[in-house]
Formats: sequence, structure tokens, C-alpha cells
Amino acid sequence: MLRRSVISVVLLVGSAVTQDVLAEPSPMRPLPTASARPLSDAPAFFVDAKKGNDGNDGSQKQPWKTIQHAIPRLQPGQTLYLRGGTFYEHVDGVVSGEERKPITLRSFPGELAIIDGGLREFHDSPATAWIPADQGADDEFVSSIQYPQFALRPVVAAFPAAGWEPFHGKESERPVVLGNFADSMIPLHGYRTITDLRDTSMLWDVDSKFENAEGVYCGPGLWFNRSTLRIHIRLAHTTLAGLGEHGYDGETDPRKLRLCISGPYGADVLRLNGIQHVVIQDIALRGSSGSALINLAGSDHVTFDGVTAFGGAPALLARASSDVRITNCAFRGLSAPWSSRASMKYRGTPEYRIITQRNKPESQDWDISHCEFTDGHDGIWLRYVRNLKFHHNLVDNFNDDGVEFGARKRDQLIYVYQNRISRCLLPFTLHEMEQDESPSEVDPGSGVFITRNIVDLRRGTFKGPPKEPDPSGAYLNQTGALCSDHGGPTWPNYFFYHNTILRSDSAWRGYYGFGAGGQGTRKTTRRVFNNIFVQAQGIPGLIFASGMDDNFVDGNLHWGLIDGPAYKEDFFSKQSRWKSFPDSTKPAGWMEHDIFADPRLNRLIAEADSDFDPGLQTESPAIDSGVAIADDWFDPLKDRDKGRPDIGALPLGEHPEPVGLPTTR
Repeated sequence: MLRRSVISVVLLVGSAVTQDVLAEPSPMRPLPTASARPLSDAPAFFVDAKKGNDGNDGSQKQPWKTIQHAIPRLQPGQTLYLRGGTFYEHVDGVVSGEERKPITLRSFPGELAIIDGGLREFHDSPATAWIPADQGADDEFVSSIQYPQFALRPVVAAFPAAGWEPFHGKESERPVVLGNFADSMIPLHGYRTITDLRDTSMLWDVDSKFENAEGVYCGPGLWFNRSTLRIHIRLAHTTLAGLGEHGYDGETDPRKLRLCISGPYGADVLRLNGIQHVVIQDIALRGSSGSALINLAGSDHVTFDGVTAFGGAPALLARASSDVRITNCAFRGLSAPWSSRASMKYRGTPEYRIITQRNKPESQDWDISHCEFTDGHDGIWLRYVRNLKFHHNLVDNFNDDGVEFGARKRDQLIYVYQNRISRCLLPFTLHEMEQDESPSEVDPGSGVFITRNIVDLRRGTFKGPPKEPDPSGAYLNQTGALCSDHGGPTWPNYFFYHNTILRSDSAWRGYYGFGAGGQGTRKTTRRVFNNIFVQAQGIPGLIFASGMDDNFVDGNLHWGLIDGPAYKEDFFSKQSRWKSFPDSTKPAGWMEHDIFADPRLNRLIAEADSDFDPGLQTESPAIDSGVAIADDWFDPLKDRDKGRPDIGALPLGEHPEPVGLPTTR
């Protein structure tokens, strides 16, 4: 089970015993800390949720109390400092800065400000916020007061993200309340039905994915009763055999725990609509249910720097916004250690960390760098951004889709480089949103350029609980495909070169390049050059499913970590591998420089949790073995690759550049 610790002392109502709170699991990720970024020279105002008063003048000695009171009073070039603590507000950023004179909203140096759109009673006074549920399940409690505002259904456009609305025709099952354990920020499951909340088994022994005649307990979570207008909570332990350290065995009485709970569906926590030249810096946000945590619309020259976003469905919803910079930010999802794809998709809340929507003018000129996107159902929906740079990011632990750039577009230009991607069922994915949406002709040079990334899929994802008890816990590490689609769309022009990809077993159907080269090539351009493809067990496949079209693969290295050394056949000779081509013949020039050999990386062993160093040893066969890349293809390490191109994400002598958050801010 996850390690626990004592976090606080709470006096229960009606009890003479003051006891330690046992707690909740340790955090899945490092929690945000105060930034040491110094005060700027810009004119400044201050807000303090604890000591401020909106009747003050906003100075450091007489701060305002609320952010919403302060923001309309700001002028270009001014900074609003948030003193440490929690602001229980929904903030509407209504003022703009100017070029070289942005408006900045940030935490005070050495202090962390949190903007929370949720309910403070469950955090500040849990002992009185809950009462035992009458005729409920063991360990079931209900809120001590009613929340009639949660029964409203405001119009929200945060979904559809994946081409389908999971609550279409069953709006009454939409999870209304979401939340987290406050001290660890591990998510609570948002239940669709009371049947699931009260079930005693976590086995997937049900007849239907969605119908709930038979329940599936999905871990500690919440459910809103639309009849009584009260929130139900159950923190029962997880009992699924094989969960091991991923399970929950903490406190079951919510009166002893601080919780972050939100409920107003459709209430964005931070709305930035029609503004320009604004910087959001060094703050944390939480407290959004079924809607965007941050809603960015019709805005330009906006920077998010050092922001931590907990939850939200999505965390960031953006449309018609340009010159957006997102850096040093953490986007934490709704997935707890015991959450699976099945529990979230069919019995909970499927969500993305970022969703971009199709509005005119289409969003463009984005730079997303040194961020972390973690722990959710789906990752990042960047389908509707033109001229995007996505680099030096960590994408980890998404039990369905990872990163999506959408179907083929006329003027698509996206650069994806020097990221680290792990534990995603489908790291690179796309959907068909509209029939025949992709143009037959695209602008010259248009496409998605994916280079110098490290994709480690040796450790799989929790796709779904077993039907029968499985003490081995093997179900926690199910693998998918490196690249795949939903609905058969026309893929964008993919230029996939100089990447290092690992996986535990054979790719679906044995596609070439784990799907990067042999799948989805119909009516599009595909180039797959100079990549390292290694799988721990078995031998990589060479199947091509979609025909030739404008596809070409060459200069790639393939290897089976366990079975490769004993493999005696000619890896490239089997004609059956070319069955999708006329006469089962390999096209001229294809794989002419491909290699089947141990890449001799600095460190690589089969165990999924082992350390991995993708640098090349001096005797690696990948050195000087690649093919030339077009001069106009973006390559951040081109000048460091001496001689002929080395195969893989790193030229000889290079080490991975840091990804994700800096260790200190």
C-alpha cells in the first residue's frame, strides 16, 4: 500500500478524544512550493486572503482581500502580488497589458498562493461537514448541508474533446462533484452512480461498460445525489488483489481529513477572455468540476509560468488565442494510483489536461516547454493550434491517449522535440472529428515534426481491472501502440526522425516502428528515419498495413532486448512482412540502411522500473549509421552530430536535456 503519514489533529464533534489524522497516501508527485522569484521593479499591488480588506488601498501594508476586486483596478505594466494562502474565488481576468508592459498576476516571493474554486468547509472544518449516511454502505457519509446550486445545468463547451460526449443521453449520470485529498492532492473518484460508490468489489465482473445494474467500486470518491442535493463520500479501502502499493488503506472517516471538493459545473476557476499581454506566474489552481480550471479565449500574448493546475476537465480550455507561452507548469490529472482507464472512461470522468477548440481565428504561435502533464485519462489535445512548439516536457501516466495533434490540415506546422513520454496507452494519437475533414492537398512543408524524443513504454498502464482476482498485478502494465487513431482519419504528414523508443512487448499487429512507420499512411506523407526501436521481449515487427502512398522508412535500428541475441534468422528477409505491397515486394530503397543490432545504450535492461540512459556507447552500431535528413527539417542537435547522422535521440557524447519542471524555481 502507499506510504501514509500523520497530517493533522482534528477534534470530532461529540467526541472527547482528540486524535491524529492517519492519513492519506503520500503525494504521487512533488507538490508546488513557493517561488524565490524576487519582486520586480514594476508598480505593484497586493492581495491577502487572510489579512486583506477590499476597502484598503491595495498597498503592501494595506492589501486588498480578493483577487476579483483587485484585477479591474490594474493598469498596463503593473503586478498584482498574491500573499500566501488560499483564495476561494472564481477569477475573471478582465484587463489587458500592453507590449513591454504586461499585467502580471503572481505569488509573493517565498509564499505560495492557491486559487480554489471549491468549497472551503470540507477543508477547513471537515468534522462538521459530514454526517454518517443513513442506510448507506459501510464507511459512507453525506454532506451535512444541501447544495441546490449543483443541480443546475449551465451550458458548457469543454467537451467534446474526443469526438464523442460520454454523457450524451445520460446527463443524470454526469459526475457533478470532484475533489482531492488536500494534503497529497491525490484525486477522489467522481462517481456516476451510487451503485458503484457502494459496491464492495473492484473486479470488472459486469455485463456492460456503462450500465450500472452491477456496481464497480473505483476507490475513494464522491457522488452527488440530485434528489437530496447532498454529496456522498466513501473512503473505503481498495480490495483489488494485485494492487499492492497502488492501493488505498488510509483513513475511512472523512471527518478526520482535509479534502478539496468542488461542485459548480460550468464554473471556471480562472477565466481569461479577450485579454492581451498578461502573465500568470507561480500560483496553484484547483477546485473545478466538469469544466475548465483555466478558460482562455480570444486572447493574445499570454504567459503561464510556474503554474500548477490540479484537476479540471480540462485543466486548460483554449480557443482563438495566439502567442501563448506555457513554461515550467504542472498539469496534474484526475487519476489516482488505483484508477484505471475503464473506471475513468466508463464509470467516472474522462478528461484531458489541455483542450484546444476549433474557433476562428484558430489558435497559433504557441510554445509549451519544461512542463509536466501527468496522471489522467487523456493527455493533451493540441489539435487546433497552428505553429506549435512542444518541447522538453514530461508526459507520463495517461491510461488512454497521450498527445494529439489532430488529422491532416492544409497548413499544419508542429514541432515536437526533446520530450520524455512514458506510461501512455497511445502516446501519439488522433481522432476523426468530421467526415472528410482532411484536405487532399496541403501546403509544402506542412506537417508534424517529431524528433529527439525519448519514449519509454516498458512500463504499461492500468487499462482495466480483471474479471477474476489476479494477485500478480499484471493488469497494471498493459501496453498499447506508439501511434494509433480513432475512426480512421487521414493522418497528418508525420516526419518521425531521431527518436529512441522502448516498449515491453510486440506492437499491435507487429507494425513497423511500433506503428510509427506501418500504420495510418493512407493519403498522407510519412517519413521514419534514424530512430531506435527496442522491445524487451520478442522481436520488433516489420508489417505495413496501409500501402505505400507517400511513405518512406530508412536508417532505423531495431532490437529485441531479451530475444535479439539468440535470433538467428535474417531479420529483413521474410516476404510475408511486405504483404501489403504489390507482389509482396519491399519497395526500392526502403530500409536500405536499417539495422538489426543491440544499440549499446549507456544503460538499458528489460525491467520496466529500471534506470535508463539513452546515450550511445562508443562501440554502438548506431554511430554514423543513419541517413541524411533534409536541410529544412528542424533538428535541435544537428550541429552536435558529427559525421554521418547517428541513429537515435542522442548523438554520441550527448546526454538527455532536462525535461519537466526545474528542480528549483
